[in-house]
Amino acid sequence: MEAYKNIYFHKLDVYKRRFLKKKKAADTMLKDWLDSKSINSLFDDIIQTKLSNNCVVINDETGQKTLEILDFNDQYIFARIGRYQDLISVHLRDRTTHVSETISRTADQDLEIFTYLLIDRDNFIISFLKEFAAPSIRTLQFLIDNNYSGRELFGEVSGVIVEDAIPLLKSKDTVGTISYKVQVPTDNILSYDDIGLSQSEFIHLRNQKHVEIEVKLVAERNKSAFKDESGIEKVLKKILEKTKKVKVRAKDNEGLMQTYSVVESLLTKRIKFEFDRSVEEIQKEIYNKLKITYESNKQEIIDYVRNE
Repeated sequence: MEAYKNIYFHKLDVYKRRFLKKKKAADTMLKDWLDSKSINSLFDDIIQTKLSNNCVVINDETGQKTLEILDFNDQYIFARIGRYQDLISVHLRDRTTHVSETISRTADQDLEIFTYLLIDRDNFIISFLKEFAAPSIRTLQFLIDNNYSGRELFGEVSGVIVEDAIPLLKSKDTVGTISYKVQVPTDNILSYDDIGLSQSEFIHLRNQKHVEIEVKLVAERNKSAFKDESGIEKVLKKILEKTKKVKVRAKDNEGLMQTYSVVESLLTKRIKFEFDRSVEEIQKEIYNKLKITYESNKQEIIDYVRNE
């Protein structure tokens, strides 16, 4: 079974908290950021002293999670992170007969929903295979809080953000559908047919501040919507004068079509996985594709990491 998944990129930072005392005013909290060598020391300590069967419990804002270290060396940490899931909405179903079967477990077992991540120990950029119902990657920052808050050390996970995607889109081989929403004041509607209502129907509405219309400029399949790079920049900048919520489908020649928000978009890479195999083979494939995808796009990812 093939499946396409988005790999998201985040960065883990660790800071030492201290407070600046002020007279007749609240204290100001300051953050002294740790370098990669110091963060590595924390992870070495976690791996050597905090694990039980390669796992460590993390308590975050929503409850208990589990981080399992699957493999590590001086360059990478490969892990999966999971959360407990009740059995009320899951079961097994035979794909041929469609007969369902409850998932059996002992009194000491819980159903866990998990996903995978790869940490670069040089810069602590995280490649994260986001999955519905699995924990958020922000849970990883609580690994630091749980274990080192007594030393005033805390974690912070931030997404790798493309603040302006126009330069990125100009480098793509194919730019496809552009979609955005525009607002039209209700007293300036040129045609009631445009919103699917007649004038007699529209007058029954009350308190309408504006009409919001979604525009989709749909390109032909496997063909680019623009002749050249200058056209991409000119059109998108004009649309951004009307709205900041602009999404564009684009890809490289050897890649897959992805959706980019032109403003404040999380950097992702869309990858194909083959999941119809043993758990060990799936896990090995995930590790390899997380690593290959990260290493082949490393400079681009680093370029978009925000400098605090």
